[in-house]
Amino acid sequence: MLFALALAGCKDLAWGPYVSPRVAGQVLAADTRQPLAGVKVTRGLWPEPPAMASSSLHGGELLIRKPPTLTGPHGEFVLESERVLTPIRWGGWSWVRLTFERAGYLRFQTNYSLFSLAATNTPDGVPLLEAGEVLLQKTAGREGRQ
Repeated sequence: MLFALALAGCKDLAWGPYVSPRVAGQVLAADTRQPLAGVKVTRGLWPEPPAMASSSLHGGELLIRKPPTLTGPHGEFVLESERVLTPIRWGGWSWVRLTFERAGYLRFQTNYSLFSLAATNTPDGVPLLEAGEVLLQKTAGREGRQ
């Protein structure tokens, strides 16, 4: 009972630190600057590099792995922030890698840093990273087929 009261009084301790911020942005075609709907946006590398893919993932790792987010009709996307439950408090996230994929366009991977001007917090304290406009280049010929 005492433990439940302690948790109720300390709502910040119920969840651990943020390991990744909320990321928002828009994906556009580089040549026309038109919004691209249906682009897969993923945190981290997608698909995983061969060295990581060769090691088998355990059940818990498969459950926490997030599926890609698809951009909306105006090319917009939002990846929600992620937290971990841990007894050890630490500084949280310092960078995030995003991968963008769509048939007919080159896969694009980029890193954003905590120290970029686009990183801030929402009024309720959730870390927010404004990715801005992300431009995808069209592939040439057969390379665009997947």
